[in-house]
Amino acid sequence: MLQFNKVFLSICLLVGAYASAYSQADSIERKPNIVLILVDDSGLMDFGAFGGEAKTPNIDQLAKEGMMFTNMHASPVCAPSRAMLMTGSDCHLAGVANLPEMLPKKFQGKPGYGGVLNDRVQTIATRLKEADYNTYVTGKWHLGHDQKTLPIKRGFDRSFILGASGADNYEAKGYLPMKATAQWYADGSPVDLPEDFYSSKTYIDKTISFHKEEQNKDQPFFSYIAFQAIHTPIQAPFELVEKYKPIYKNGWDKMREKRFEKAKQLGFIPFNAELNNDYHPFRKWDGLTKKEQNVYITDMSVTAAMLEAMDFHIGRYINYLTQEGLIENTIFIVTSDNGPDGADYQPMELWAKTQGYHRNLEKYGSKGYYGSLGPEFANAVASPFSYFKYYTGEGGLRVPLIIKGTKLPSKIQSNEFCFFTDIAPTIYDLAGLSTSANEGYAPITGKSILPHILDTNVSVYANDEGVGLEVANSSAYFFNNYKIVKNNIPIGDNSWHMYDLSADPGETNDIASSNAVLFQKMLSEYQDYEAEVGVISMPNGYHAQKEVGKKSIIALLKSIGPYFIVFLLLIVGFIYWRKSNRQVAS
Repeated sequence: MLQFNKVFLSICLLVGAYASAYSQADSIERKPNIVLILVDDSGLMDFGAFGGEAKTPNIDQLAKEGMMFTNMHASPVCAPSRAMLMTGSDCHLAGVANLPEMLPKKFQGKPGYGGVLNDRVQTIATRLKEADYNTYVTGKWHLGHDQKTLPIKRGFDRSFILGASGADNYEAKGYLPMKATAQWYADGSPVDLPEDFYSSKTYIDKTISFHKEEQNKDQPFFSYIAFQAIHTPIQAPFELVEKYKPIYKNGWDKMREKRFEKAKQLGFIPFNAELNNDYHPFRKWDGLTKKEQNVYITDMSVTAAMLEAMDFHIGRYINYLTQEGLIENTIFIVTSDNGPDGADYQPMELWAKTQGYHRNLEKYGSKGYYGSLGPEFANAVASPFSYFKYYTGEGGLRVPLIIKGTKLPSKIQSNEFCFFTDIAPTIYDLAGLSTSANEGYAPITGKSILPHILDTNVSVYANDEGVGLEVANSSAYFFNNYKIVKNNIPIGDNSWHMYDLSADPGETNDIASSNAVLFQKMLSEYQDYEAEVGVISMPNGYHAQKEVGKKSIIALLKSIGPYFIVFLLLIVGFIYWRKSNRQVAS
């Protein structure tokens, strides 16, 4: 008991010391500015500081001067992650248990499955308004775009956002038949894109303009910047792409092995960890033709260039804050919404060409380019882990996290387990807001990371605390260093497995049978989690990407329906005309 009291007293003193660091001589507390940067579909090792190939000097500098986390977990798809990020509550409680695009029709609109933020939760922006923050958001929102769910109604003073799940980075158009159009909104109203629009550039332009137009400049600010990089279609300035081609010329097999070894060198995984190359029969690089290899090398190079372009514009924002004297009191949080996208977009390329996209490898990355990563390179990007986006294997969930502030500890790398719902309560701690002051709303299920930041001997989760996750019929439960996981089809087998992540982050050795008691305990706690948050079981044979494909086909048929009817009428008319002419001739 005495030892516990000493630890508790140490934490209180650390948090107290942090709070006093933000107090002026006249005892008026200065709240920190907070910049939350969300990258789209970026794996743990994509940034340079995390071992990636892309040139990301500005992000790397934030990592060097701050704290790098290598054991942060998001959900396996974007909107549920964004719901948890914005609220600190499990995605089912927030109303975004799955993507509407991936949900069978009969489940849409059921409690927890509305696909937009519900009224049971508050956003970070809403809470920060209690502390007189100016609140800004730019980029991909994907949590609703009606008059109840746009950012302007969820606590943000200023906004310039994409309402959809993805879009072209140069023009106002969608990227799938079911997402053929894309709409941006400024301060709650539809808006046209500027002529020089490039997503990463414009989102920073708009954020800086919010600062310049702000009337209450003495108040602290919260900037949430949600980039489209590196979501499909991958597009980047042409001049940034070419230098990456030699880096990826050896293909995905070598890249996966190289990142695996780099992860060991950087201390992300144990030196005796194993790489899982057997969970799915991906194509071998050497089995492709040179022409096929060039296609994939190009898309991987465009992906890296898109990260570099994003980083350049992040640097512009850092420079602006520095020039304005705001940088010293600003905390940066950088993360990603899920692992790399392994969907196969090749069947969509014919449709894409009808929308003005191209696959001209001589104009790679430029305006209109329809690029995507593909499953094999996504598998390589996800290294040293197994699986990728859409799945609850570590490759789909584990994402980079950087937290940097002048008055926070620096040059620290942590492998402490944390979860996406932890970011909101961490921000509340940083701003001096109570996470328990949530009466009348769904519970905040995450925990503040700040005590661990101030003292890495303090765990985020206690030994008796577990974390559950379910999205798109894939599930996981984390408890201490153990994980039980069920990956849905087609790559998963829809069965439960158990791994010791501290020794086996690649999920190569299923220990469920040899740890039957713990396995059953964790499975029981996962079932309690399902009941608590309201998980709805998907039907047998549920396949998330087939749902997207089916909806895209329906949308495509609807779009060409009138033309098809006219075509049929012309055929019928022609047949009738020929028949009439024959009768006259006879």
